[in-house]
Amino acid sequence: MNLNIRVSGPAWLWINSTAEIVWNIFADLGYNVLTDIEYESRIKWWVNYFDVFISDERPIITKYSDIFLWFNMEAVAKNIDLMNDNSIIFINDKFLPSFSEDLNKKVSSKNIQVKTITSTDKYDNTYLISILAYFLSIPDEIVVDNLRKVFAKKSEETFLENKWVFEKVVNEQNFEKSNIKISKIWEAKPFSYWNKLLATWAIDTWLEYYSAYPMTPASSILTEIIKSKKVTYLQAEDEIAVINTALWASFTWARAMVWTSWWGFALMTEALSFAVQAEFPITAVLSMRAWPSTWTPTFFEQWDLNCALNPTFWDFNHIVLYPSSLEEAYYFGWLSLNLADKYQSVVIFLMDKQLSEIHWTYEKILPPKIERWVILENPSEDYKRYELNESWVSPRVVVWTKNWDFISTSYEHDEYWATTEDTEMKKLMTEKRFKKLENFFKKEWIKGYELINENAKKLIVTMWPNSYVAKEFVKNNPDFWLLIVKILKPLDETLLDIFKNREELIFVESNYSGQLENYLVKELWLKFIPNLKTKNLRKYDLYPFYIEDFNELK
Repeated sequence: MNLNIRVSGPAWLWINSTAEIVWNIFADLGYNVLTDIEYESRIKWWVNYFDVFISDERPIITKYSDIFLWFNMEAVAKNIDLMNDNSIIFINDKFLPSFSEDLNKKVSSKNIQVKTITSTDKYDNTYLISILAYFLSIPDEIVVDNLRKVFAKKSEETFLENKWVFEKVVNEQNFEKSNIKISKIWEAKPFSYWNKLLATWAIDTWLEYYSAYPMTPASSILTEIIKSKKVTYLQAEDEIAVINTALWASFTWARAMVWTSWWGFALMTEALSFAVQAEFPITAVLSMRAWPSTWTPTFFEQWDLNCALNPTFWDFNHIVLYPSSLEEAYYFGWLSLNLADKYQSVVIFLMDKQLSEIHWTYEKILPPKIERWVILENPSEDYKRYELNESWVSPRVVVWTKNWDFISTSYEHDEYWATTEDTEMKKLMTEKRFKKLENFFKKEWIKGYELINENAKKLIVTMWPNSYVAKEFVKNNPDFWLLIVKILKPLDETLLDIFKNREELIFVESNYSGQLENYLVKELWLKFIPNLKTKNLRKYDLYPFYIEDFNELK
């Protein structure tokens, strides 16, 4: 079974809590659930929506919906063309007189059923949930349980009022129910949203300092960090303060992380350059959104790839991770803190609006492991903070350890930390900062990509979140195989072996200029591979790739 339920209306009419109840009901019944939230930055009166994708196997991200819960006429007008044939509308009957002739024609031509509620009070959301539950034969106790989860937060009285509405609606209905009978198919599945899980892994992996300036879609991680009461944090006045305080924390050996989005990240670039020179471990989470400048700030594009690859004054090396699945996002989360410590490097954990705000059911996630690499417990009086050795990674010490003291400077320095303009030392220190990341994939025993359906003829190359839909596409179209790039820097050179002797590469990405395509073509010299053709499928309309968008590849 695959089902898409869309909840749509203005933000102030409780569509978020409505969607929350819907997705928790299905998660409690053992279904796999995935959501997509789309909302305008102009908050009041404008039409937002939650898509809740439900499946007993793997949810499909589709443009079209099977069931709509509509809260106002604006939602009707915006969404009518995105309804499947034979789909269902649930709506307050007070809106029916406002249906235009054209709207009624569309409803009729698609054979859409319109089911109504009669509500004159403030409980439209519970009325709509109730009629949905009746239509799908959802067990009453599951609905009541989830009404309690949401409304008891306000008060027991609020919960009881909404419970009464549910019982009233269910008892009064007499229309024919759906052929789809929703029942419990498995044990309840854990359900969360990614920003919350990111806070969880960071705390589990010994995060000691977190700083941020609120910015969509990164803001809610700060909320989760604060709620945990386990991590020292700072909500700073701007992103310059955010990154500099985090570097001070890193200097004292604390595991530090920052999170922002594009122009906030731009303010951090000078300090990131300092971090490279001083070899401060720092994890910077960059959650991409649509640009340019500050408009369309609540929507999605993969706009910042070039910036993540080259965040500051060029000619230096760092690590850029971009997970290829939801579960891997958790794994990459704690991996990024480990890698920052192990290589005393800048690690950019690349995300996007869809990943930051997506809600989903997930399987059991293995606990993280903590790695901090070379720590001297008893440094000698001759301790060299920037010691040159075979690994190119210098040993660190914990602050206040005897003989620990040194200076971190933005100037070039010798092994101790003293400023130098010696040409040979400059050459060695430059090589040190680059070479510690050489042979990265052999040392870490990981791959920088994922391959699916390797025996097919045409190769799709993409990144998250496009990969989620691409996996569904290649499953149903065996002429295609799929490569998902997930570690962008250092670049896994074994990718070149995959591209050789291929006839066609199809780059799928959510930006206009083809940043992933340009990067791989340049770094791997793909234009010099004989007979290799490259094509692309690009989307930059603020929305993610849906399964329907891949029809252009057939």
